[in-house]
Amino acid sequence: MDYKLDYLTRMLTKISHKRLESYVIHRIWNVLDNPDIHFVFQQYVVRKAGKYALADLYLPQLGVVIEINEPAHYKNKEADNIRNAEISKHVDVEVIDCYNVVDGKAIACSLAELNQRTDAVIAKLHHRIKNAEIKPWKGADTPEEIRQRGVLRVDDNVSLQTIDDIAAIFGTKPKHRGFLRVSAVWVPNKENQELVWWPNEHHSKWCNKLSPDKLSITEYPKAESEREGHMKYHLTKGVKRITFLKYTDWLGMNTYRFVGVFQLNKEKSLQENKCIWERIADTYKLDI
Repeated sequence: MDYKLDYLTRMLTKISHKRLESYVIHRIWNVLDNPDIHFVFQQYVVRKAGKYALADLYLPQLGVVIEINEPAHYKNKEADNIRNAEISKHVDVEVIDCYNVVDGKAIACSLAELNQRTDAVIAKLHHRIKNAEIKPWKGADTPEEIRQRGVLRVDDNVSLQTIDDIAAIFGTKPKHRGFLRVSAVWVPNKENQELVWWPNEHHSKWCNKLSPDKLSITEYPKAESEREGHMKYHLTKGVKRITFLKYTDWLGMNTYRFVGVFQLNKEKSLQENKCIWERIADTYKLDI
């Protein structure tokens, strides 16, 4: 089945028990009539103090979360407002109430009212689409599609879900050290020259910090006794690292994003007693 069709039908099935929410989302999808726009339902959103929320509808290309409030939400209006205020620090939040309050009770609004409220939000979405450069939603990148393109580019925002997917791009598999997976693997036929690396910014034993300008990564063991030996080992090498950084975005999603090809800056590494990897290329041509 076509990926987009499979994705949308599965997501819509998950919300079918919420009749009013399901109606509103179907209307937004049908009126927009734009398969290039990515719809994400029940998106996990990180909040303060370890809390989280599930956004009813998230449109990542437009930077919009849409909350669809059925009558039961009326009792939780204050909590909803606090949640939406937190989310709005990252993206815009649009709210569609599916109810009216009569004698202190929330009852479902009429079809005409619900359509009017929904269409007002759709008009805003149309305006965003018209006035912004939207990169069309292609569906999921797969290792096979990337291999067919033959090149990795930072500007393509290539993100993969698993280490196995990363390794598959290069026609190899992750290695293990005992029960643990190592954080890199040699590019086939380029051993001791090019390494595929997937550092984790939140590793318990290692620091892997991408600079704000995304042009360097500082790497070192958190145990100070191991830092000098680690750095000296890499000073003797001239390895290029094709790098996919593991990161957690504000939605709480973990992905591995291609951030470029890096090589050790020996002078800076000696000065700081840490491995300073600097980006030497924002593209990488696959040798397939």
